[in-house]
Amino acid sequence: MPAEDQSSQSEREFGRELRSDAVPDVVLAPLETIGWSPELKQVFASEAPPGSVPGRVARIDGPSALVLLEGDSTRAEQSRELEDAVEIHSQLGVGDWVAVERRARHETDAIVAILPRSSVLIRRRGARHEGEVAEGQVLVANVDIVFVVALASEPNIRRIEREVAQIYESGAQPVVVLTKSDLVEDPARVAWWVSEVGPGVPIHVTNGLTGVGVDQIGAYAAGQRTVVFLGASGVGKSTLANRLLGGEVLVTREVRAVDGKGRHTTTARYLIPLPDGGALIDTPGLRSFALYEAAGGVAETFTDVESIGKRCRFRDCGHTSEPGCAVMEAIDGGMLNASRLESYRALGSELAHELTKVDERAAVEAREEWGRVSRSTRKGAKKRRWTKEGS
Repeated sequence: MPAEDQSSQSEREFGRELRSDAVPDVVLAPLETIGWSPELKQVFASEAPPGSVPGRVARIDGPSALVLLEGDSTRAEQSRELEDAVEIHSQLGVGDWVAVERRARHETDAIVAILPRSSVLIRRRGARHEGEVAEGQVLVANVDIVFVVALASEPNIRRIEREVAQIYESGAQPVVVLTKSDLVEDPARVAWWVSEVGPGVPIHVTNGLTGVGVDQIGAYAAGQRTVVFLGASGVGKSTLANRLLGGEVLVTREVRAVDGKGRHTTTARYLIPLPDGGALIDTPGLRSFALYEAAGGVAETFTDVESIGKRCRFRDCGHTSEPGCAVMEAIDGGMLNASRLESYRALGSELAHELTKVDERAAVEAREEWGRVSRSTRKGAKKRRWTKEGS
């Protein structure tokens, strides 16, 4: 079991993770309140096997899943056909809409189909053995908003950038949420600094204990939308979730006096209907977040770099010392942060490296392009640093 993602637990532990007196309200909710739409009904009618019923995956525990049905819930296992599928998009995820076959003589029902997704958030899971190709892991599916949660006192810009890139790739909308605003003197300044993670990405500063900024977060779930909290352990995801749920539904733990961080509580991803409609997915903390086939997401996250680069005199500009380089001019003029360019190149190099394991021809082209850009970055950075120190 990976240390950063302890998502495999028994159904019995589900009751411990949620307050026991809140479980009935969590499990039983009309499907329309958590996103079941006329469009999904049409898809279900055309693709689901006869006799099956619609449901939404609320939690996955090893081979079985807790599925919310209309007025009911069930424990179901995937059919043999779904289990044998190797494609990443056949991997069951929390938030999936599925077709369930009720089986009266079995301990569990059967998931016989996964409906087409509106979005799917995937991260790359490290290879377990040397030479093995890293696999993708479906985190959540059919979510509208992904809240990237970080401490206001120490936001990791580079990590937030990569998470935003993967969220764009998923088809969902990223929103950055900075928690525990009482730990910083000037929350507005922190929000301004974090805003460089991507043009147009909303930034919210919150305090889960006092409720500051929580109403703005809750508004994203309007219209029966699904939201999910993503971030490292101890940043306050469950505390924010409790605020949105209207009570102490999720178990939280005390803050460590030494650094003001919360202790890791959530150990599995699970979907919970919100009181006013919509659904919330709480996730366990992730120590790291590796990109998975996110070239489009990286481009969307760094539209500022890419749009400026289109104004360079040369099409293959390395953005260092070439004449007419619009990117270097933007950096020198204070219109673009140099760290943005470095991060853009680093993520591109990471994607190119991973591509070598699955598509050698495409990888060669990507590696040559990103390698050239990366070398140019290092040379340019070294030259500018020498000039600055020697002036």
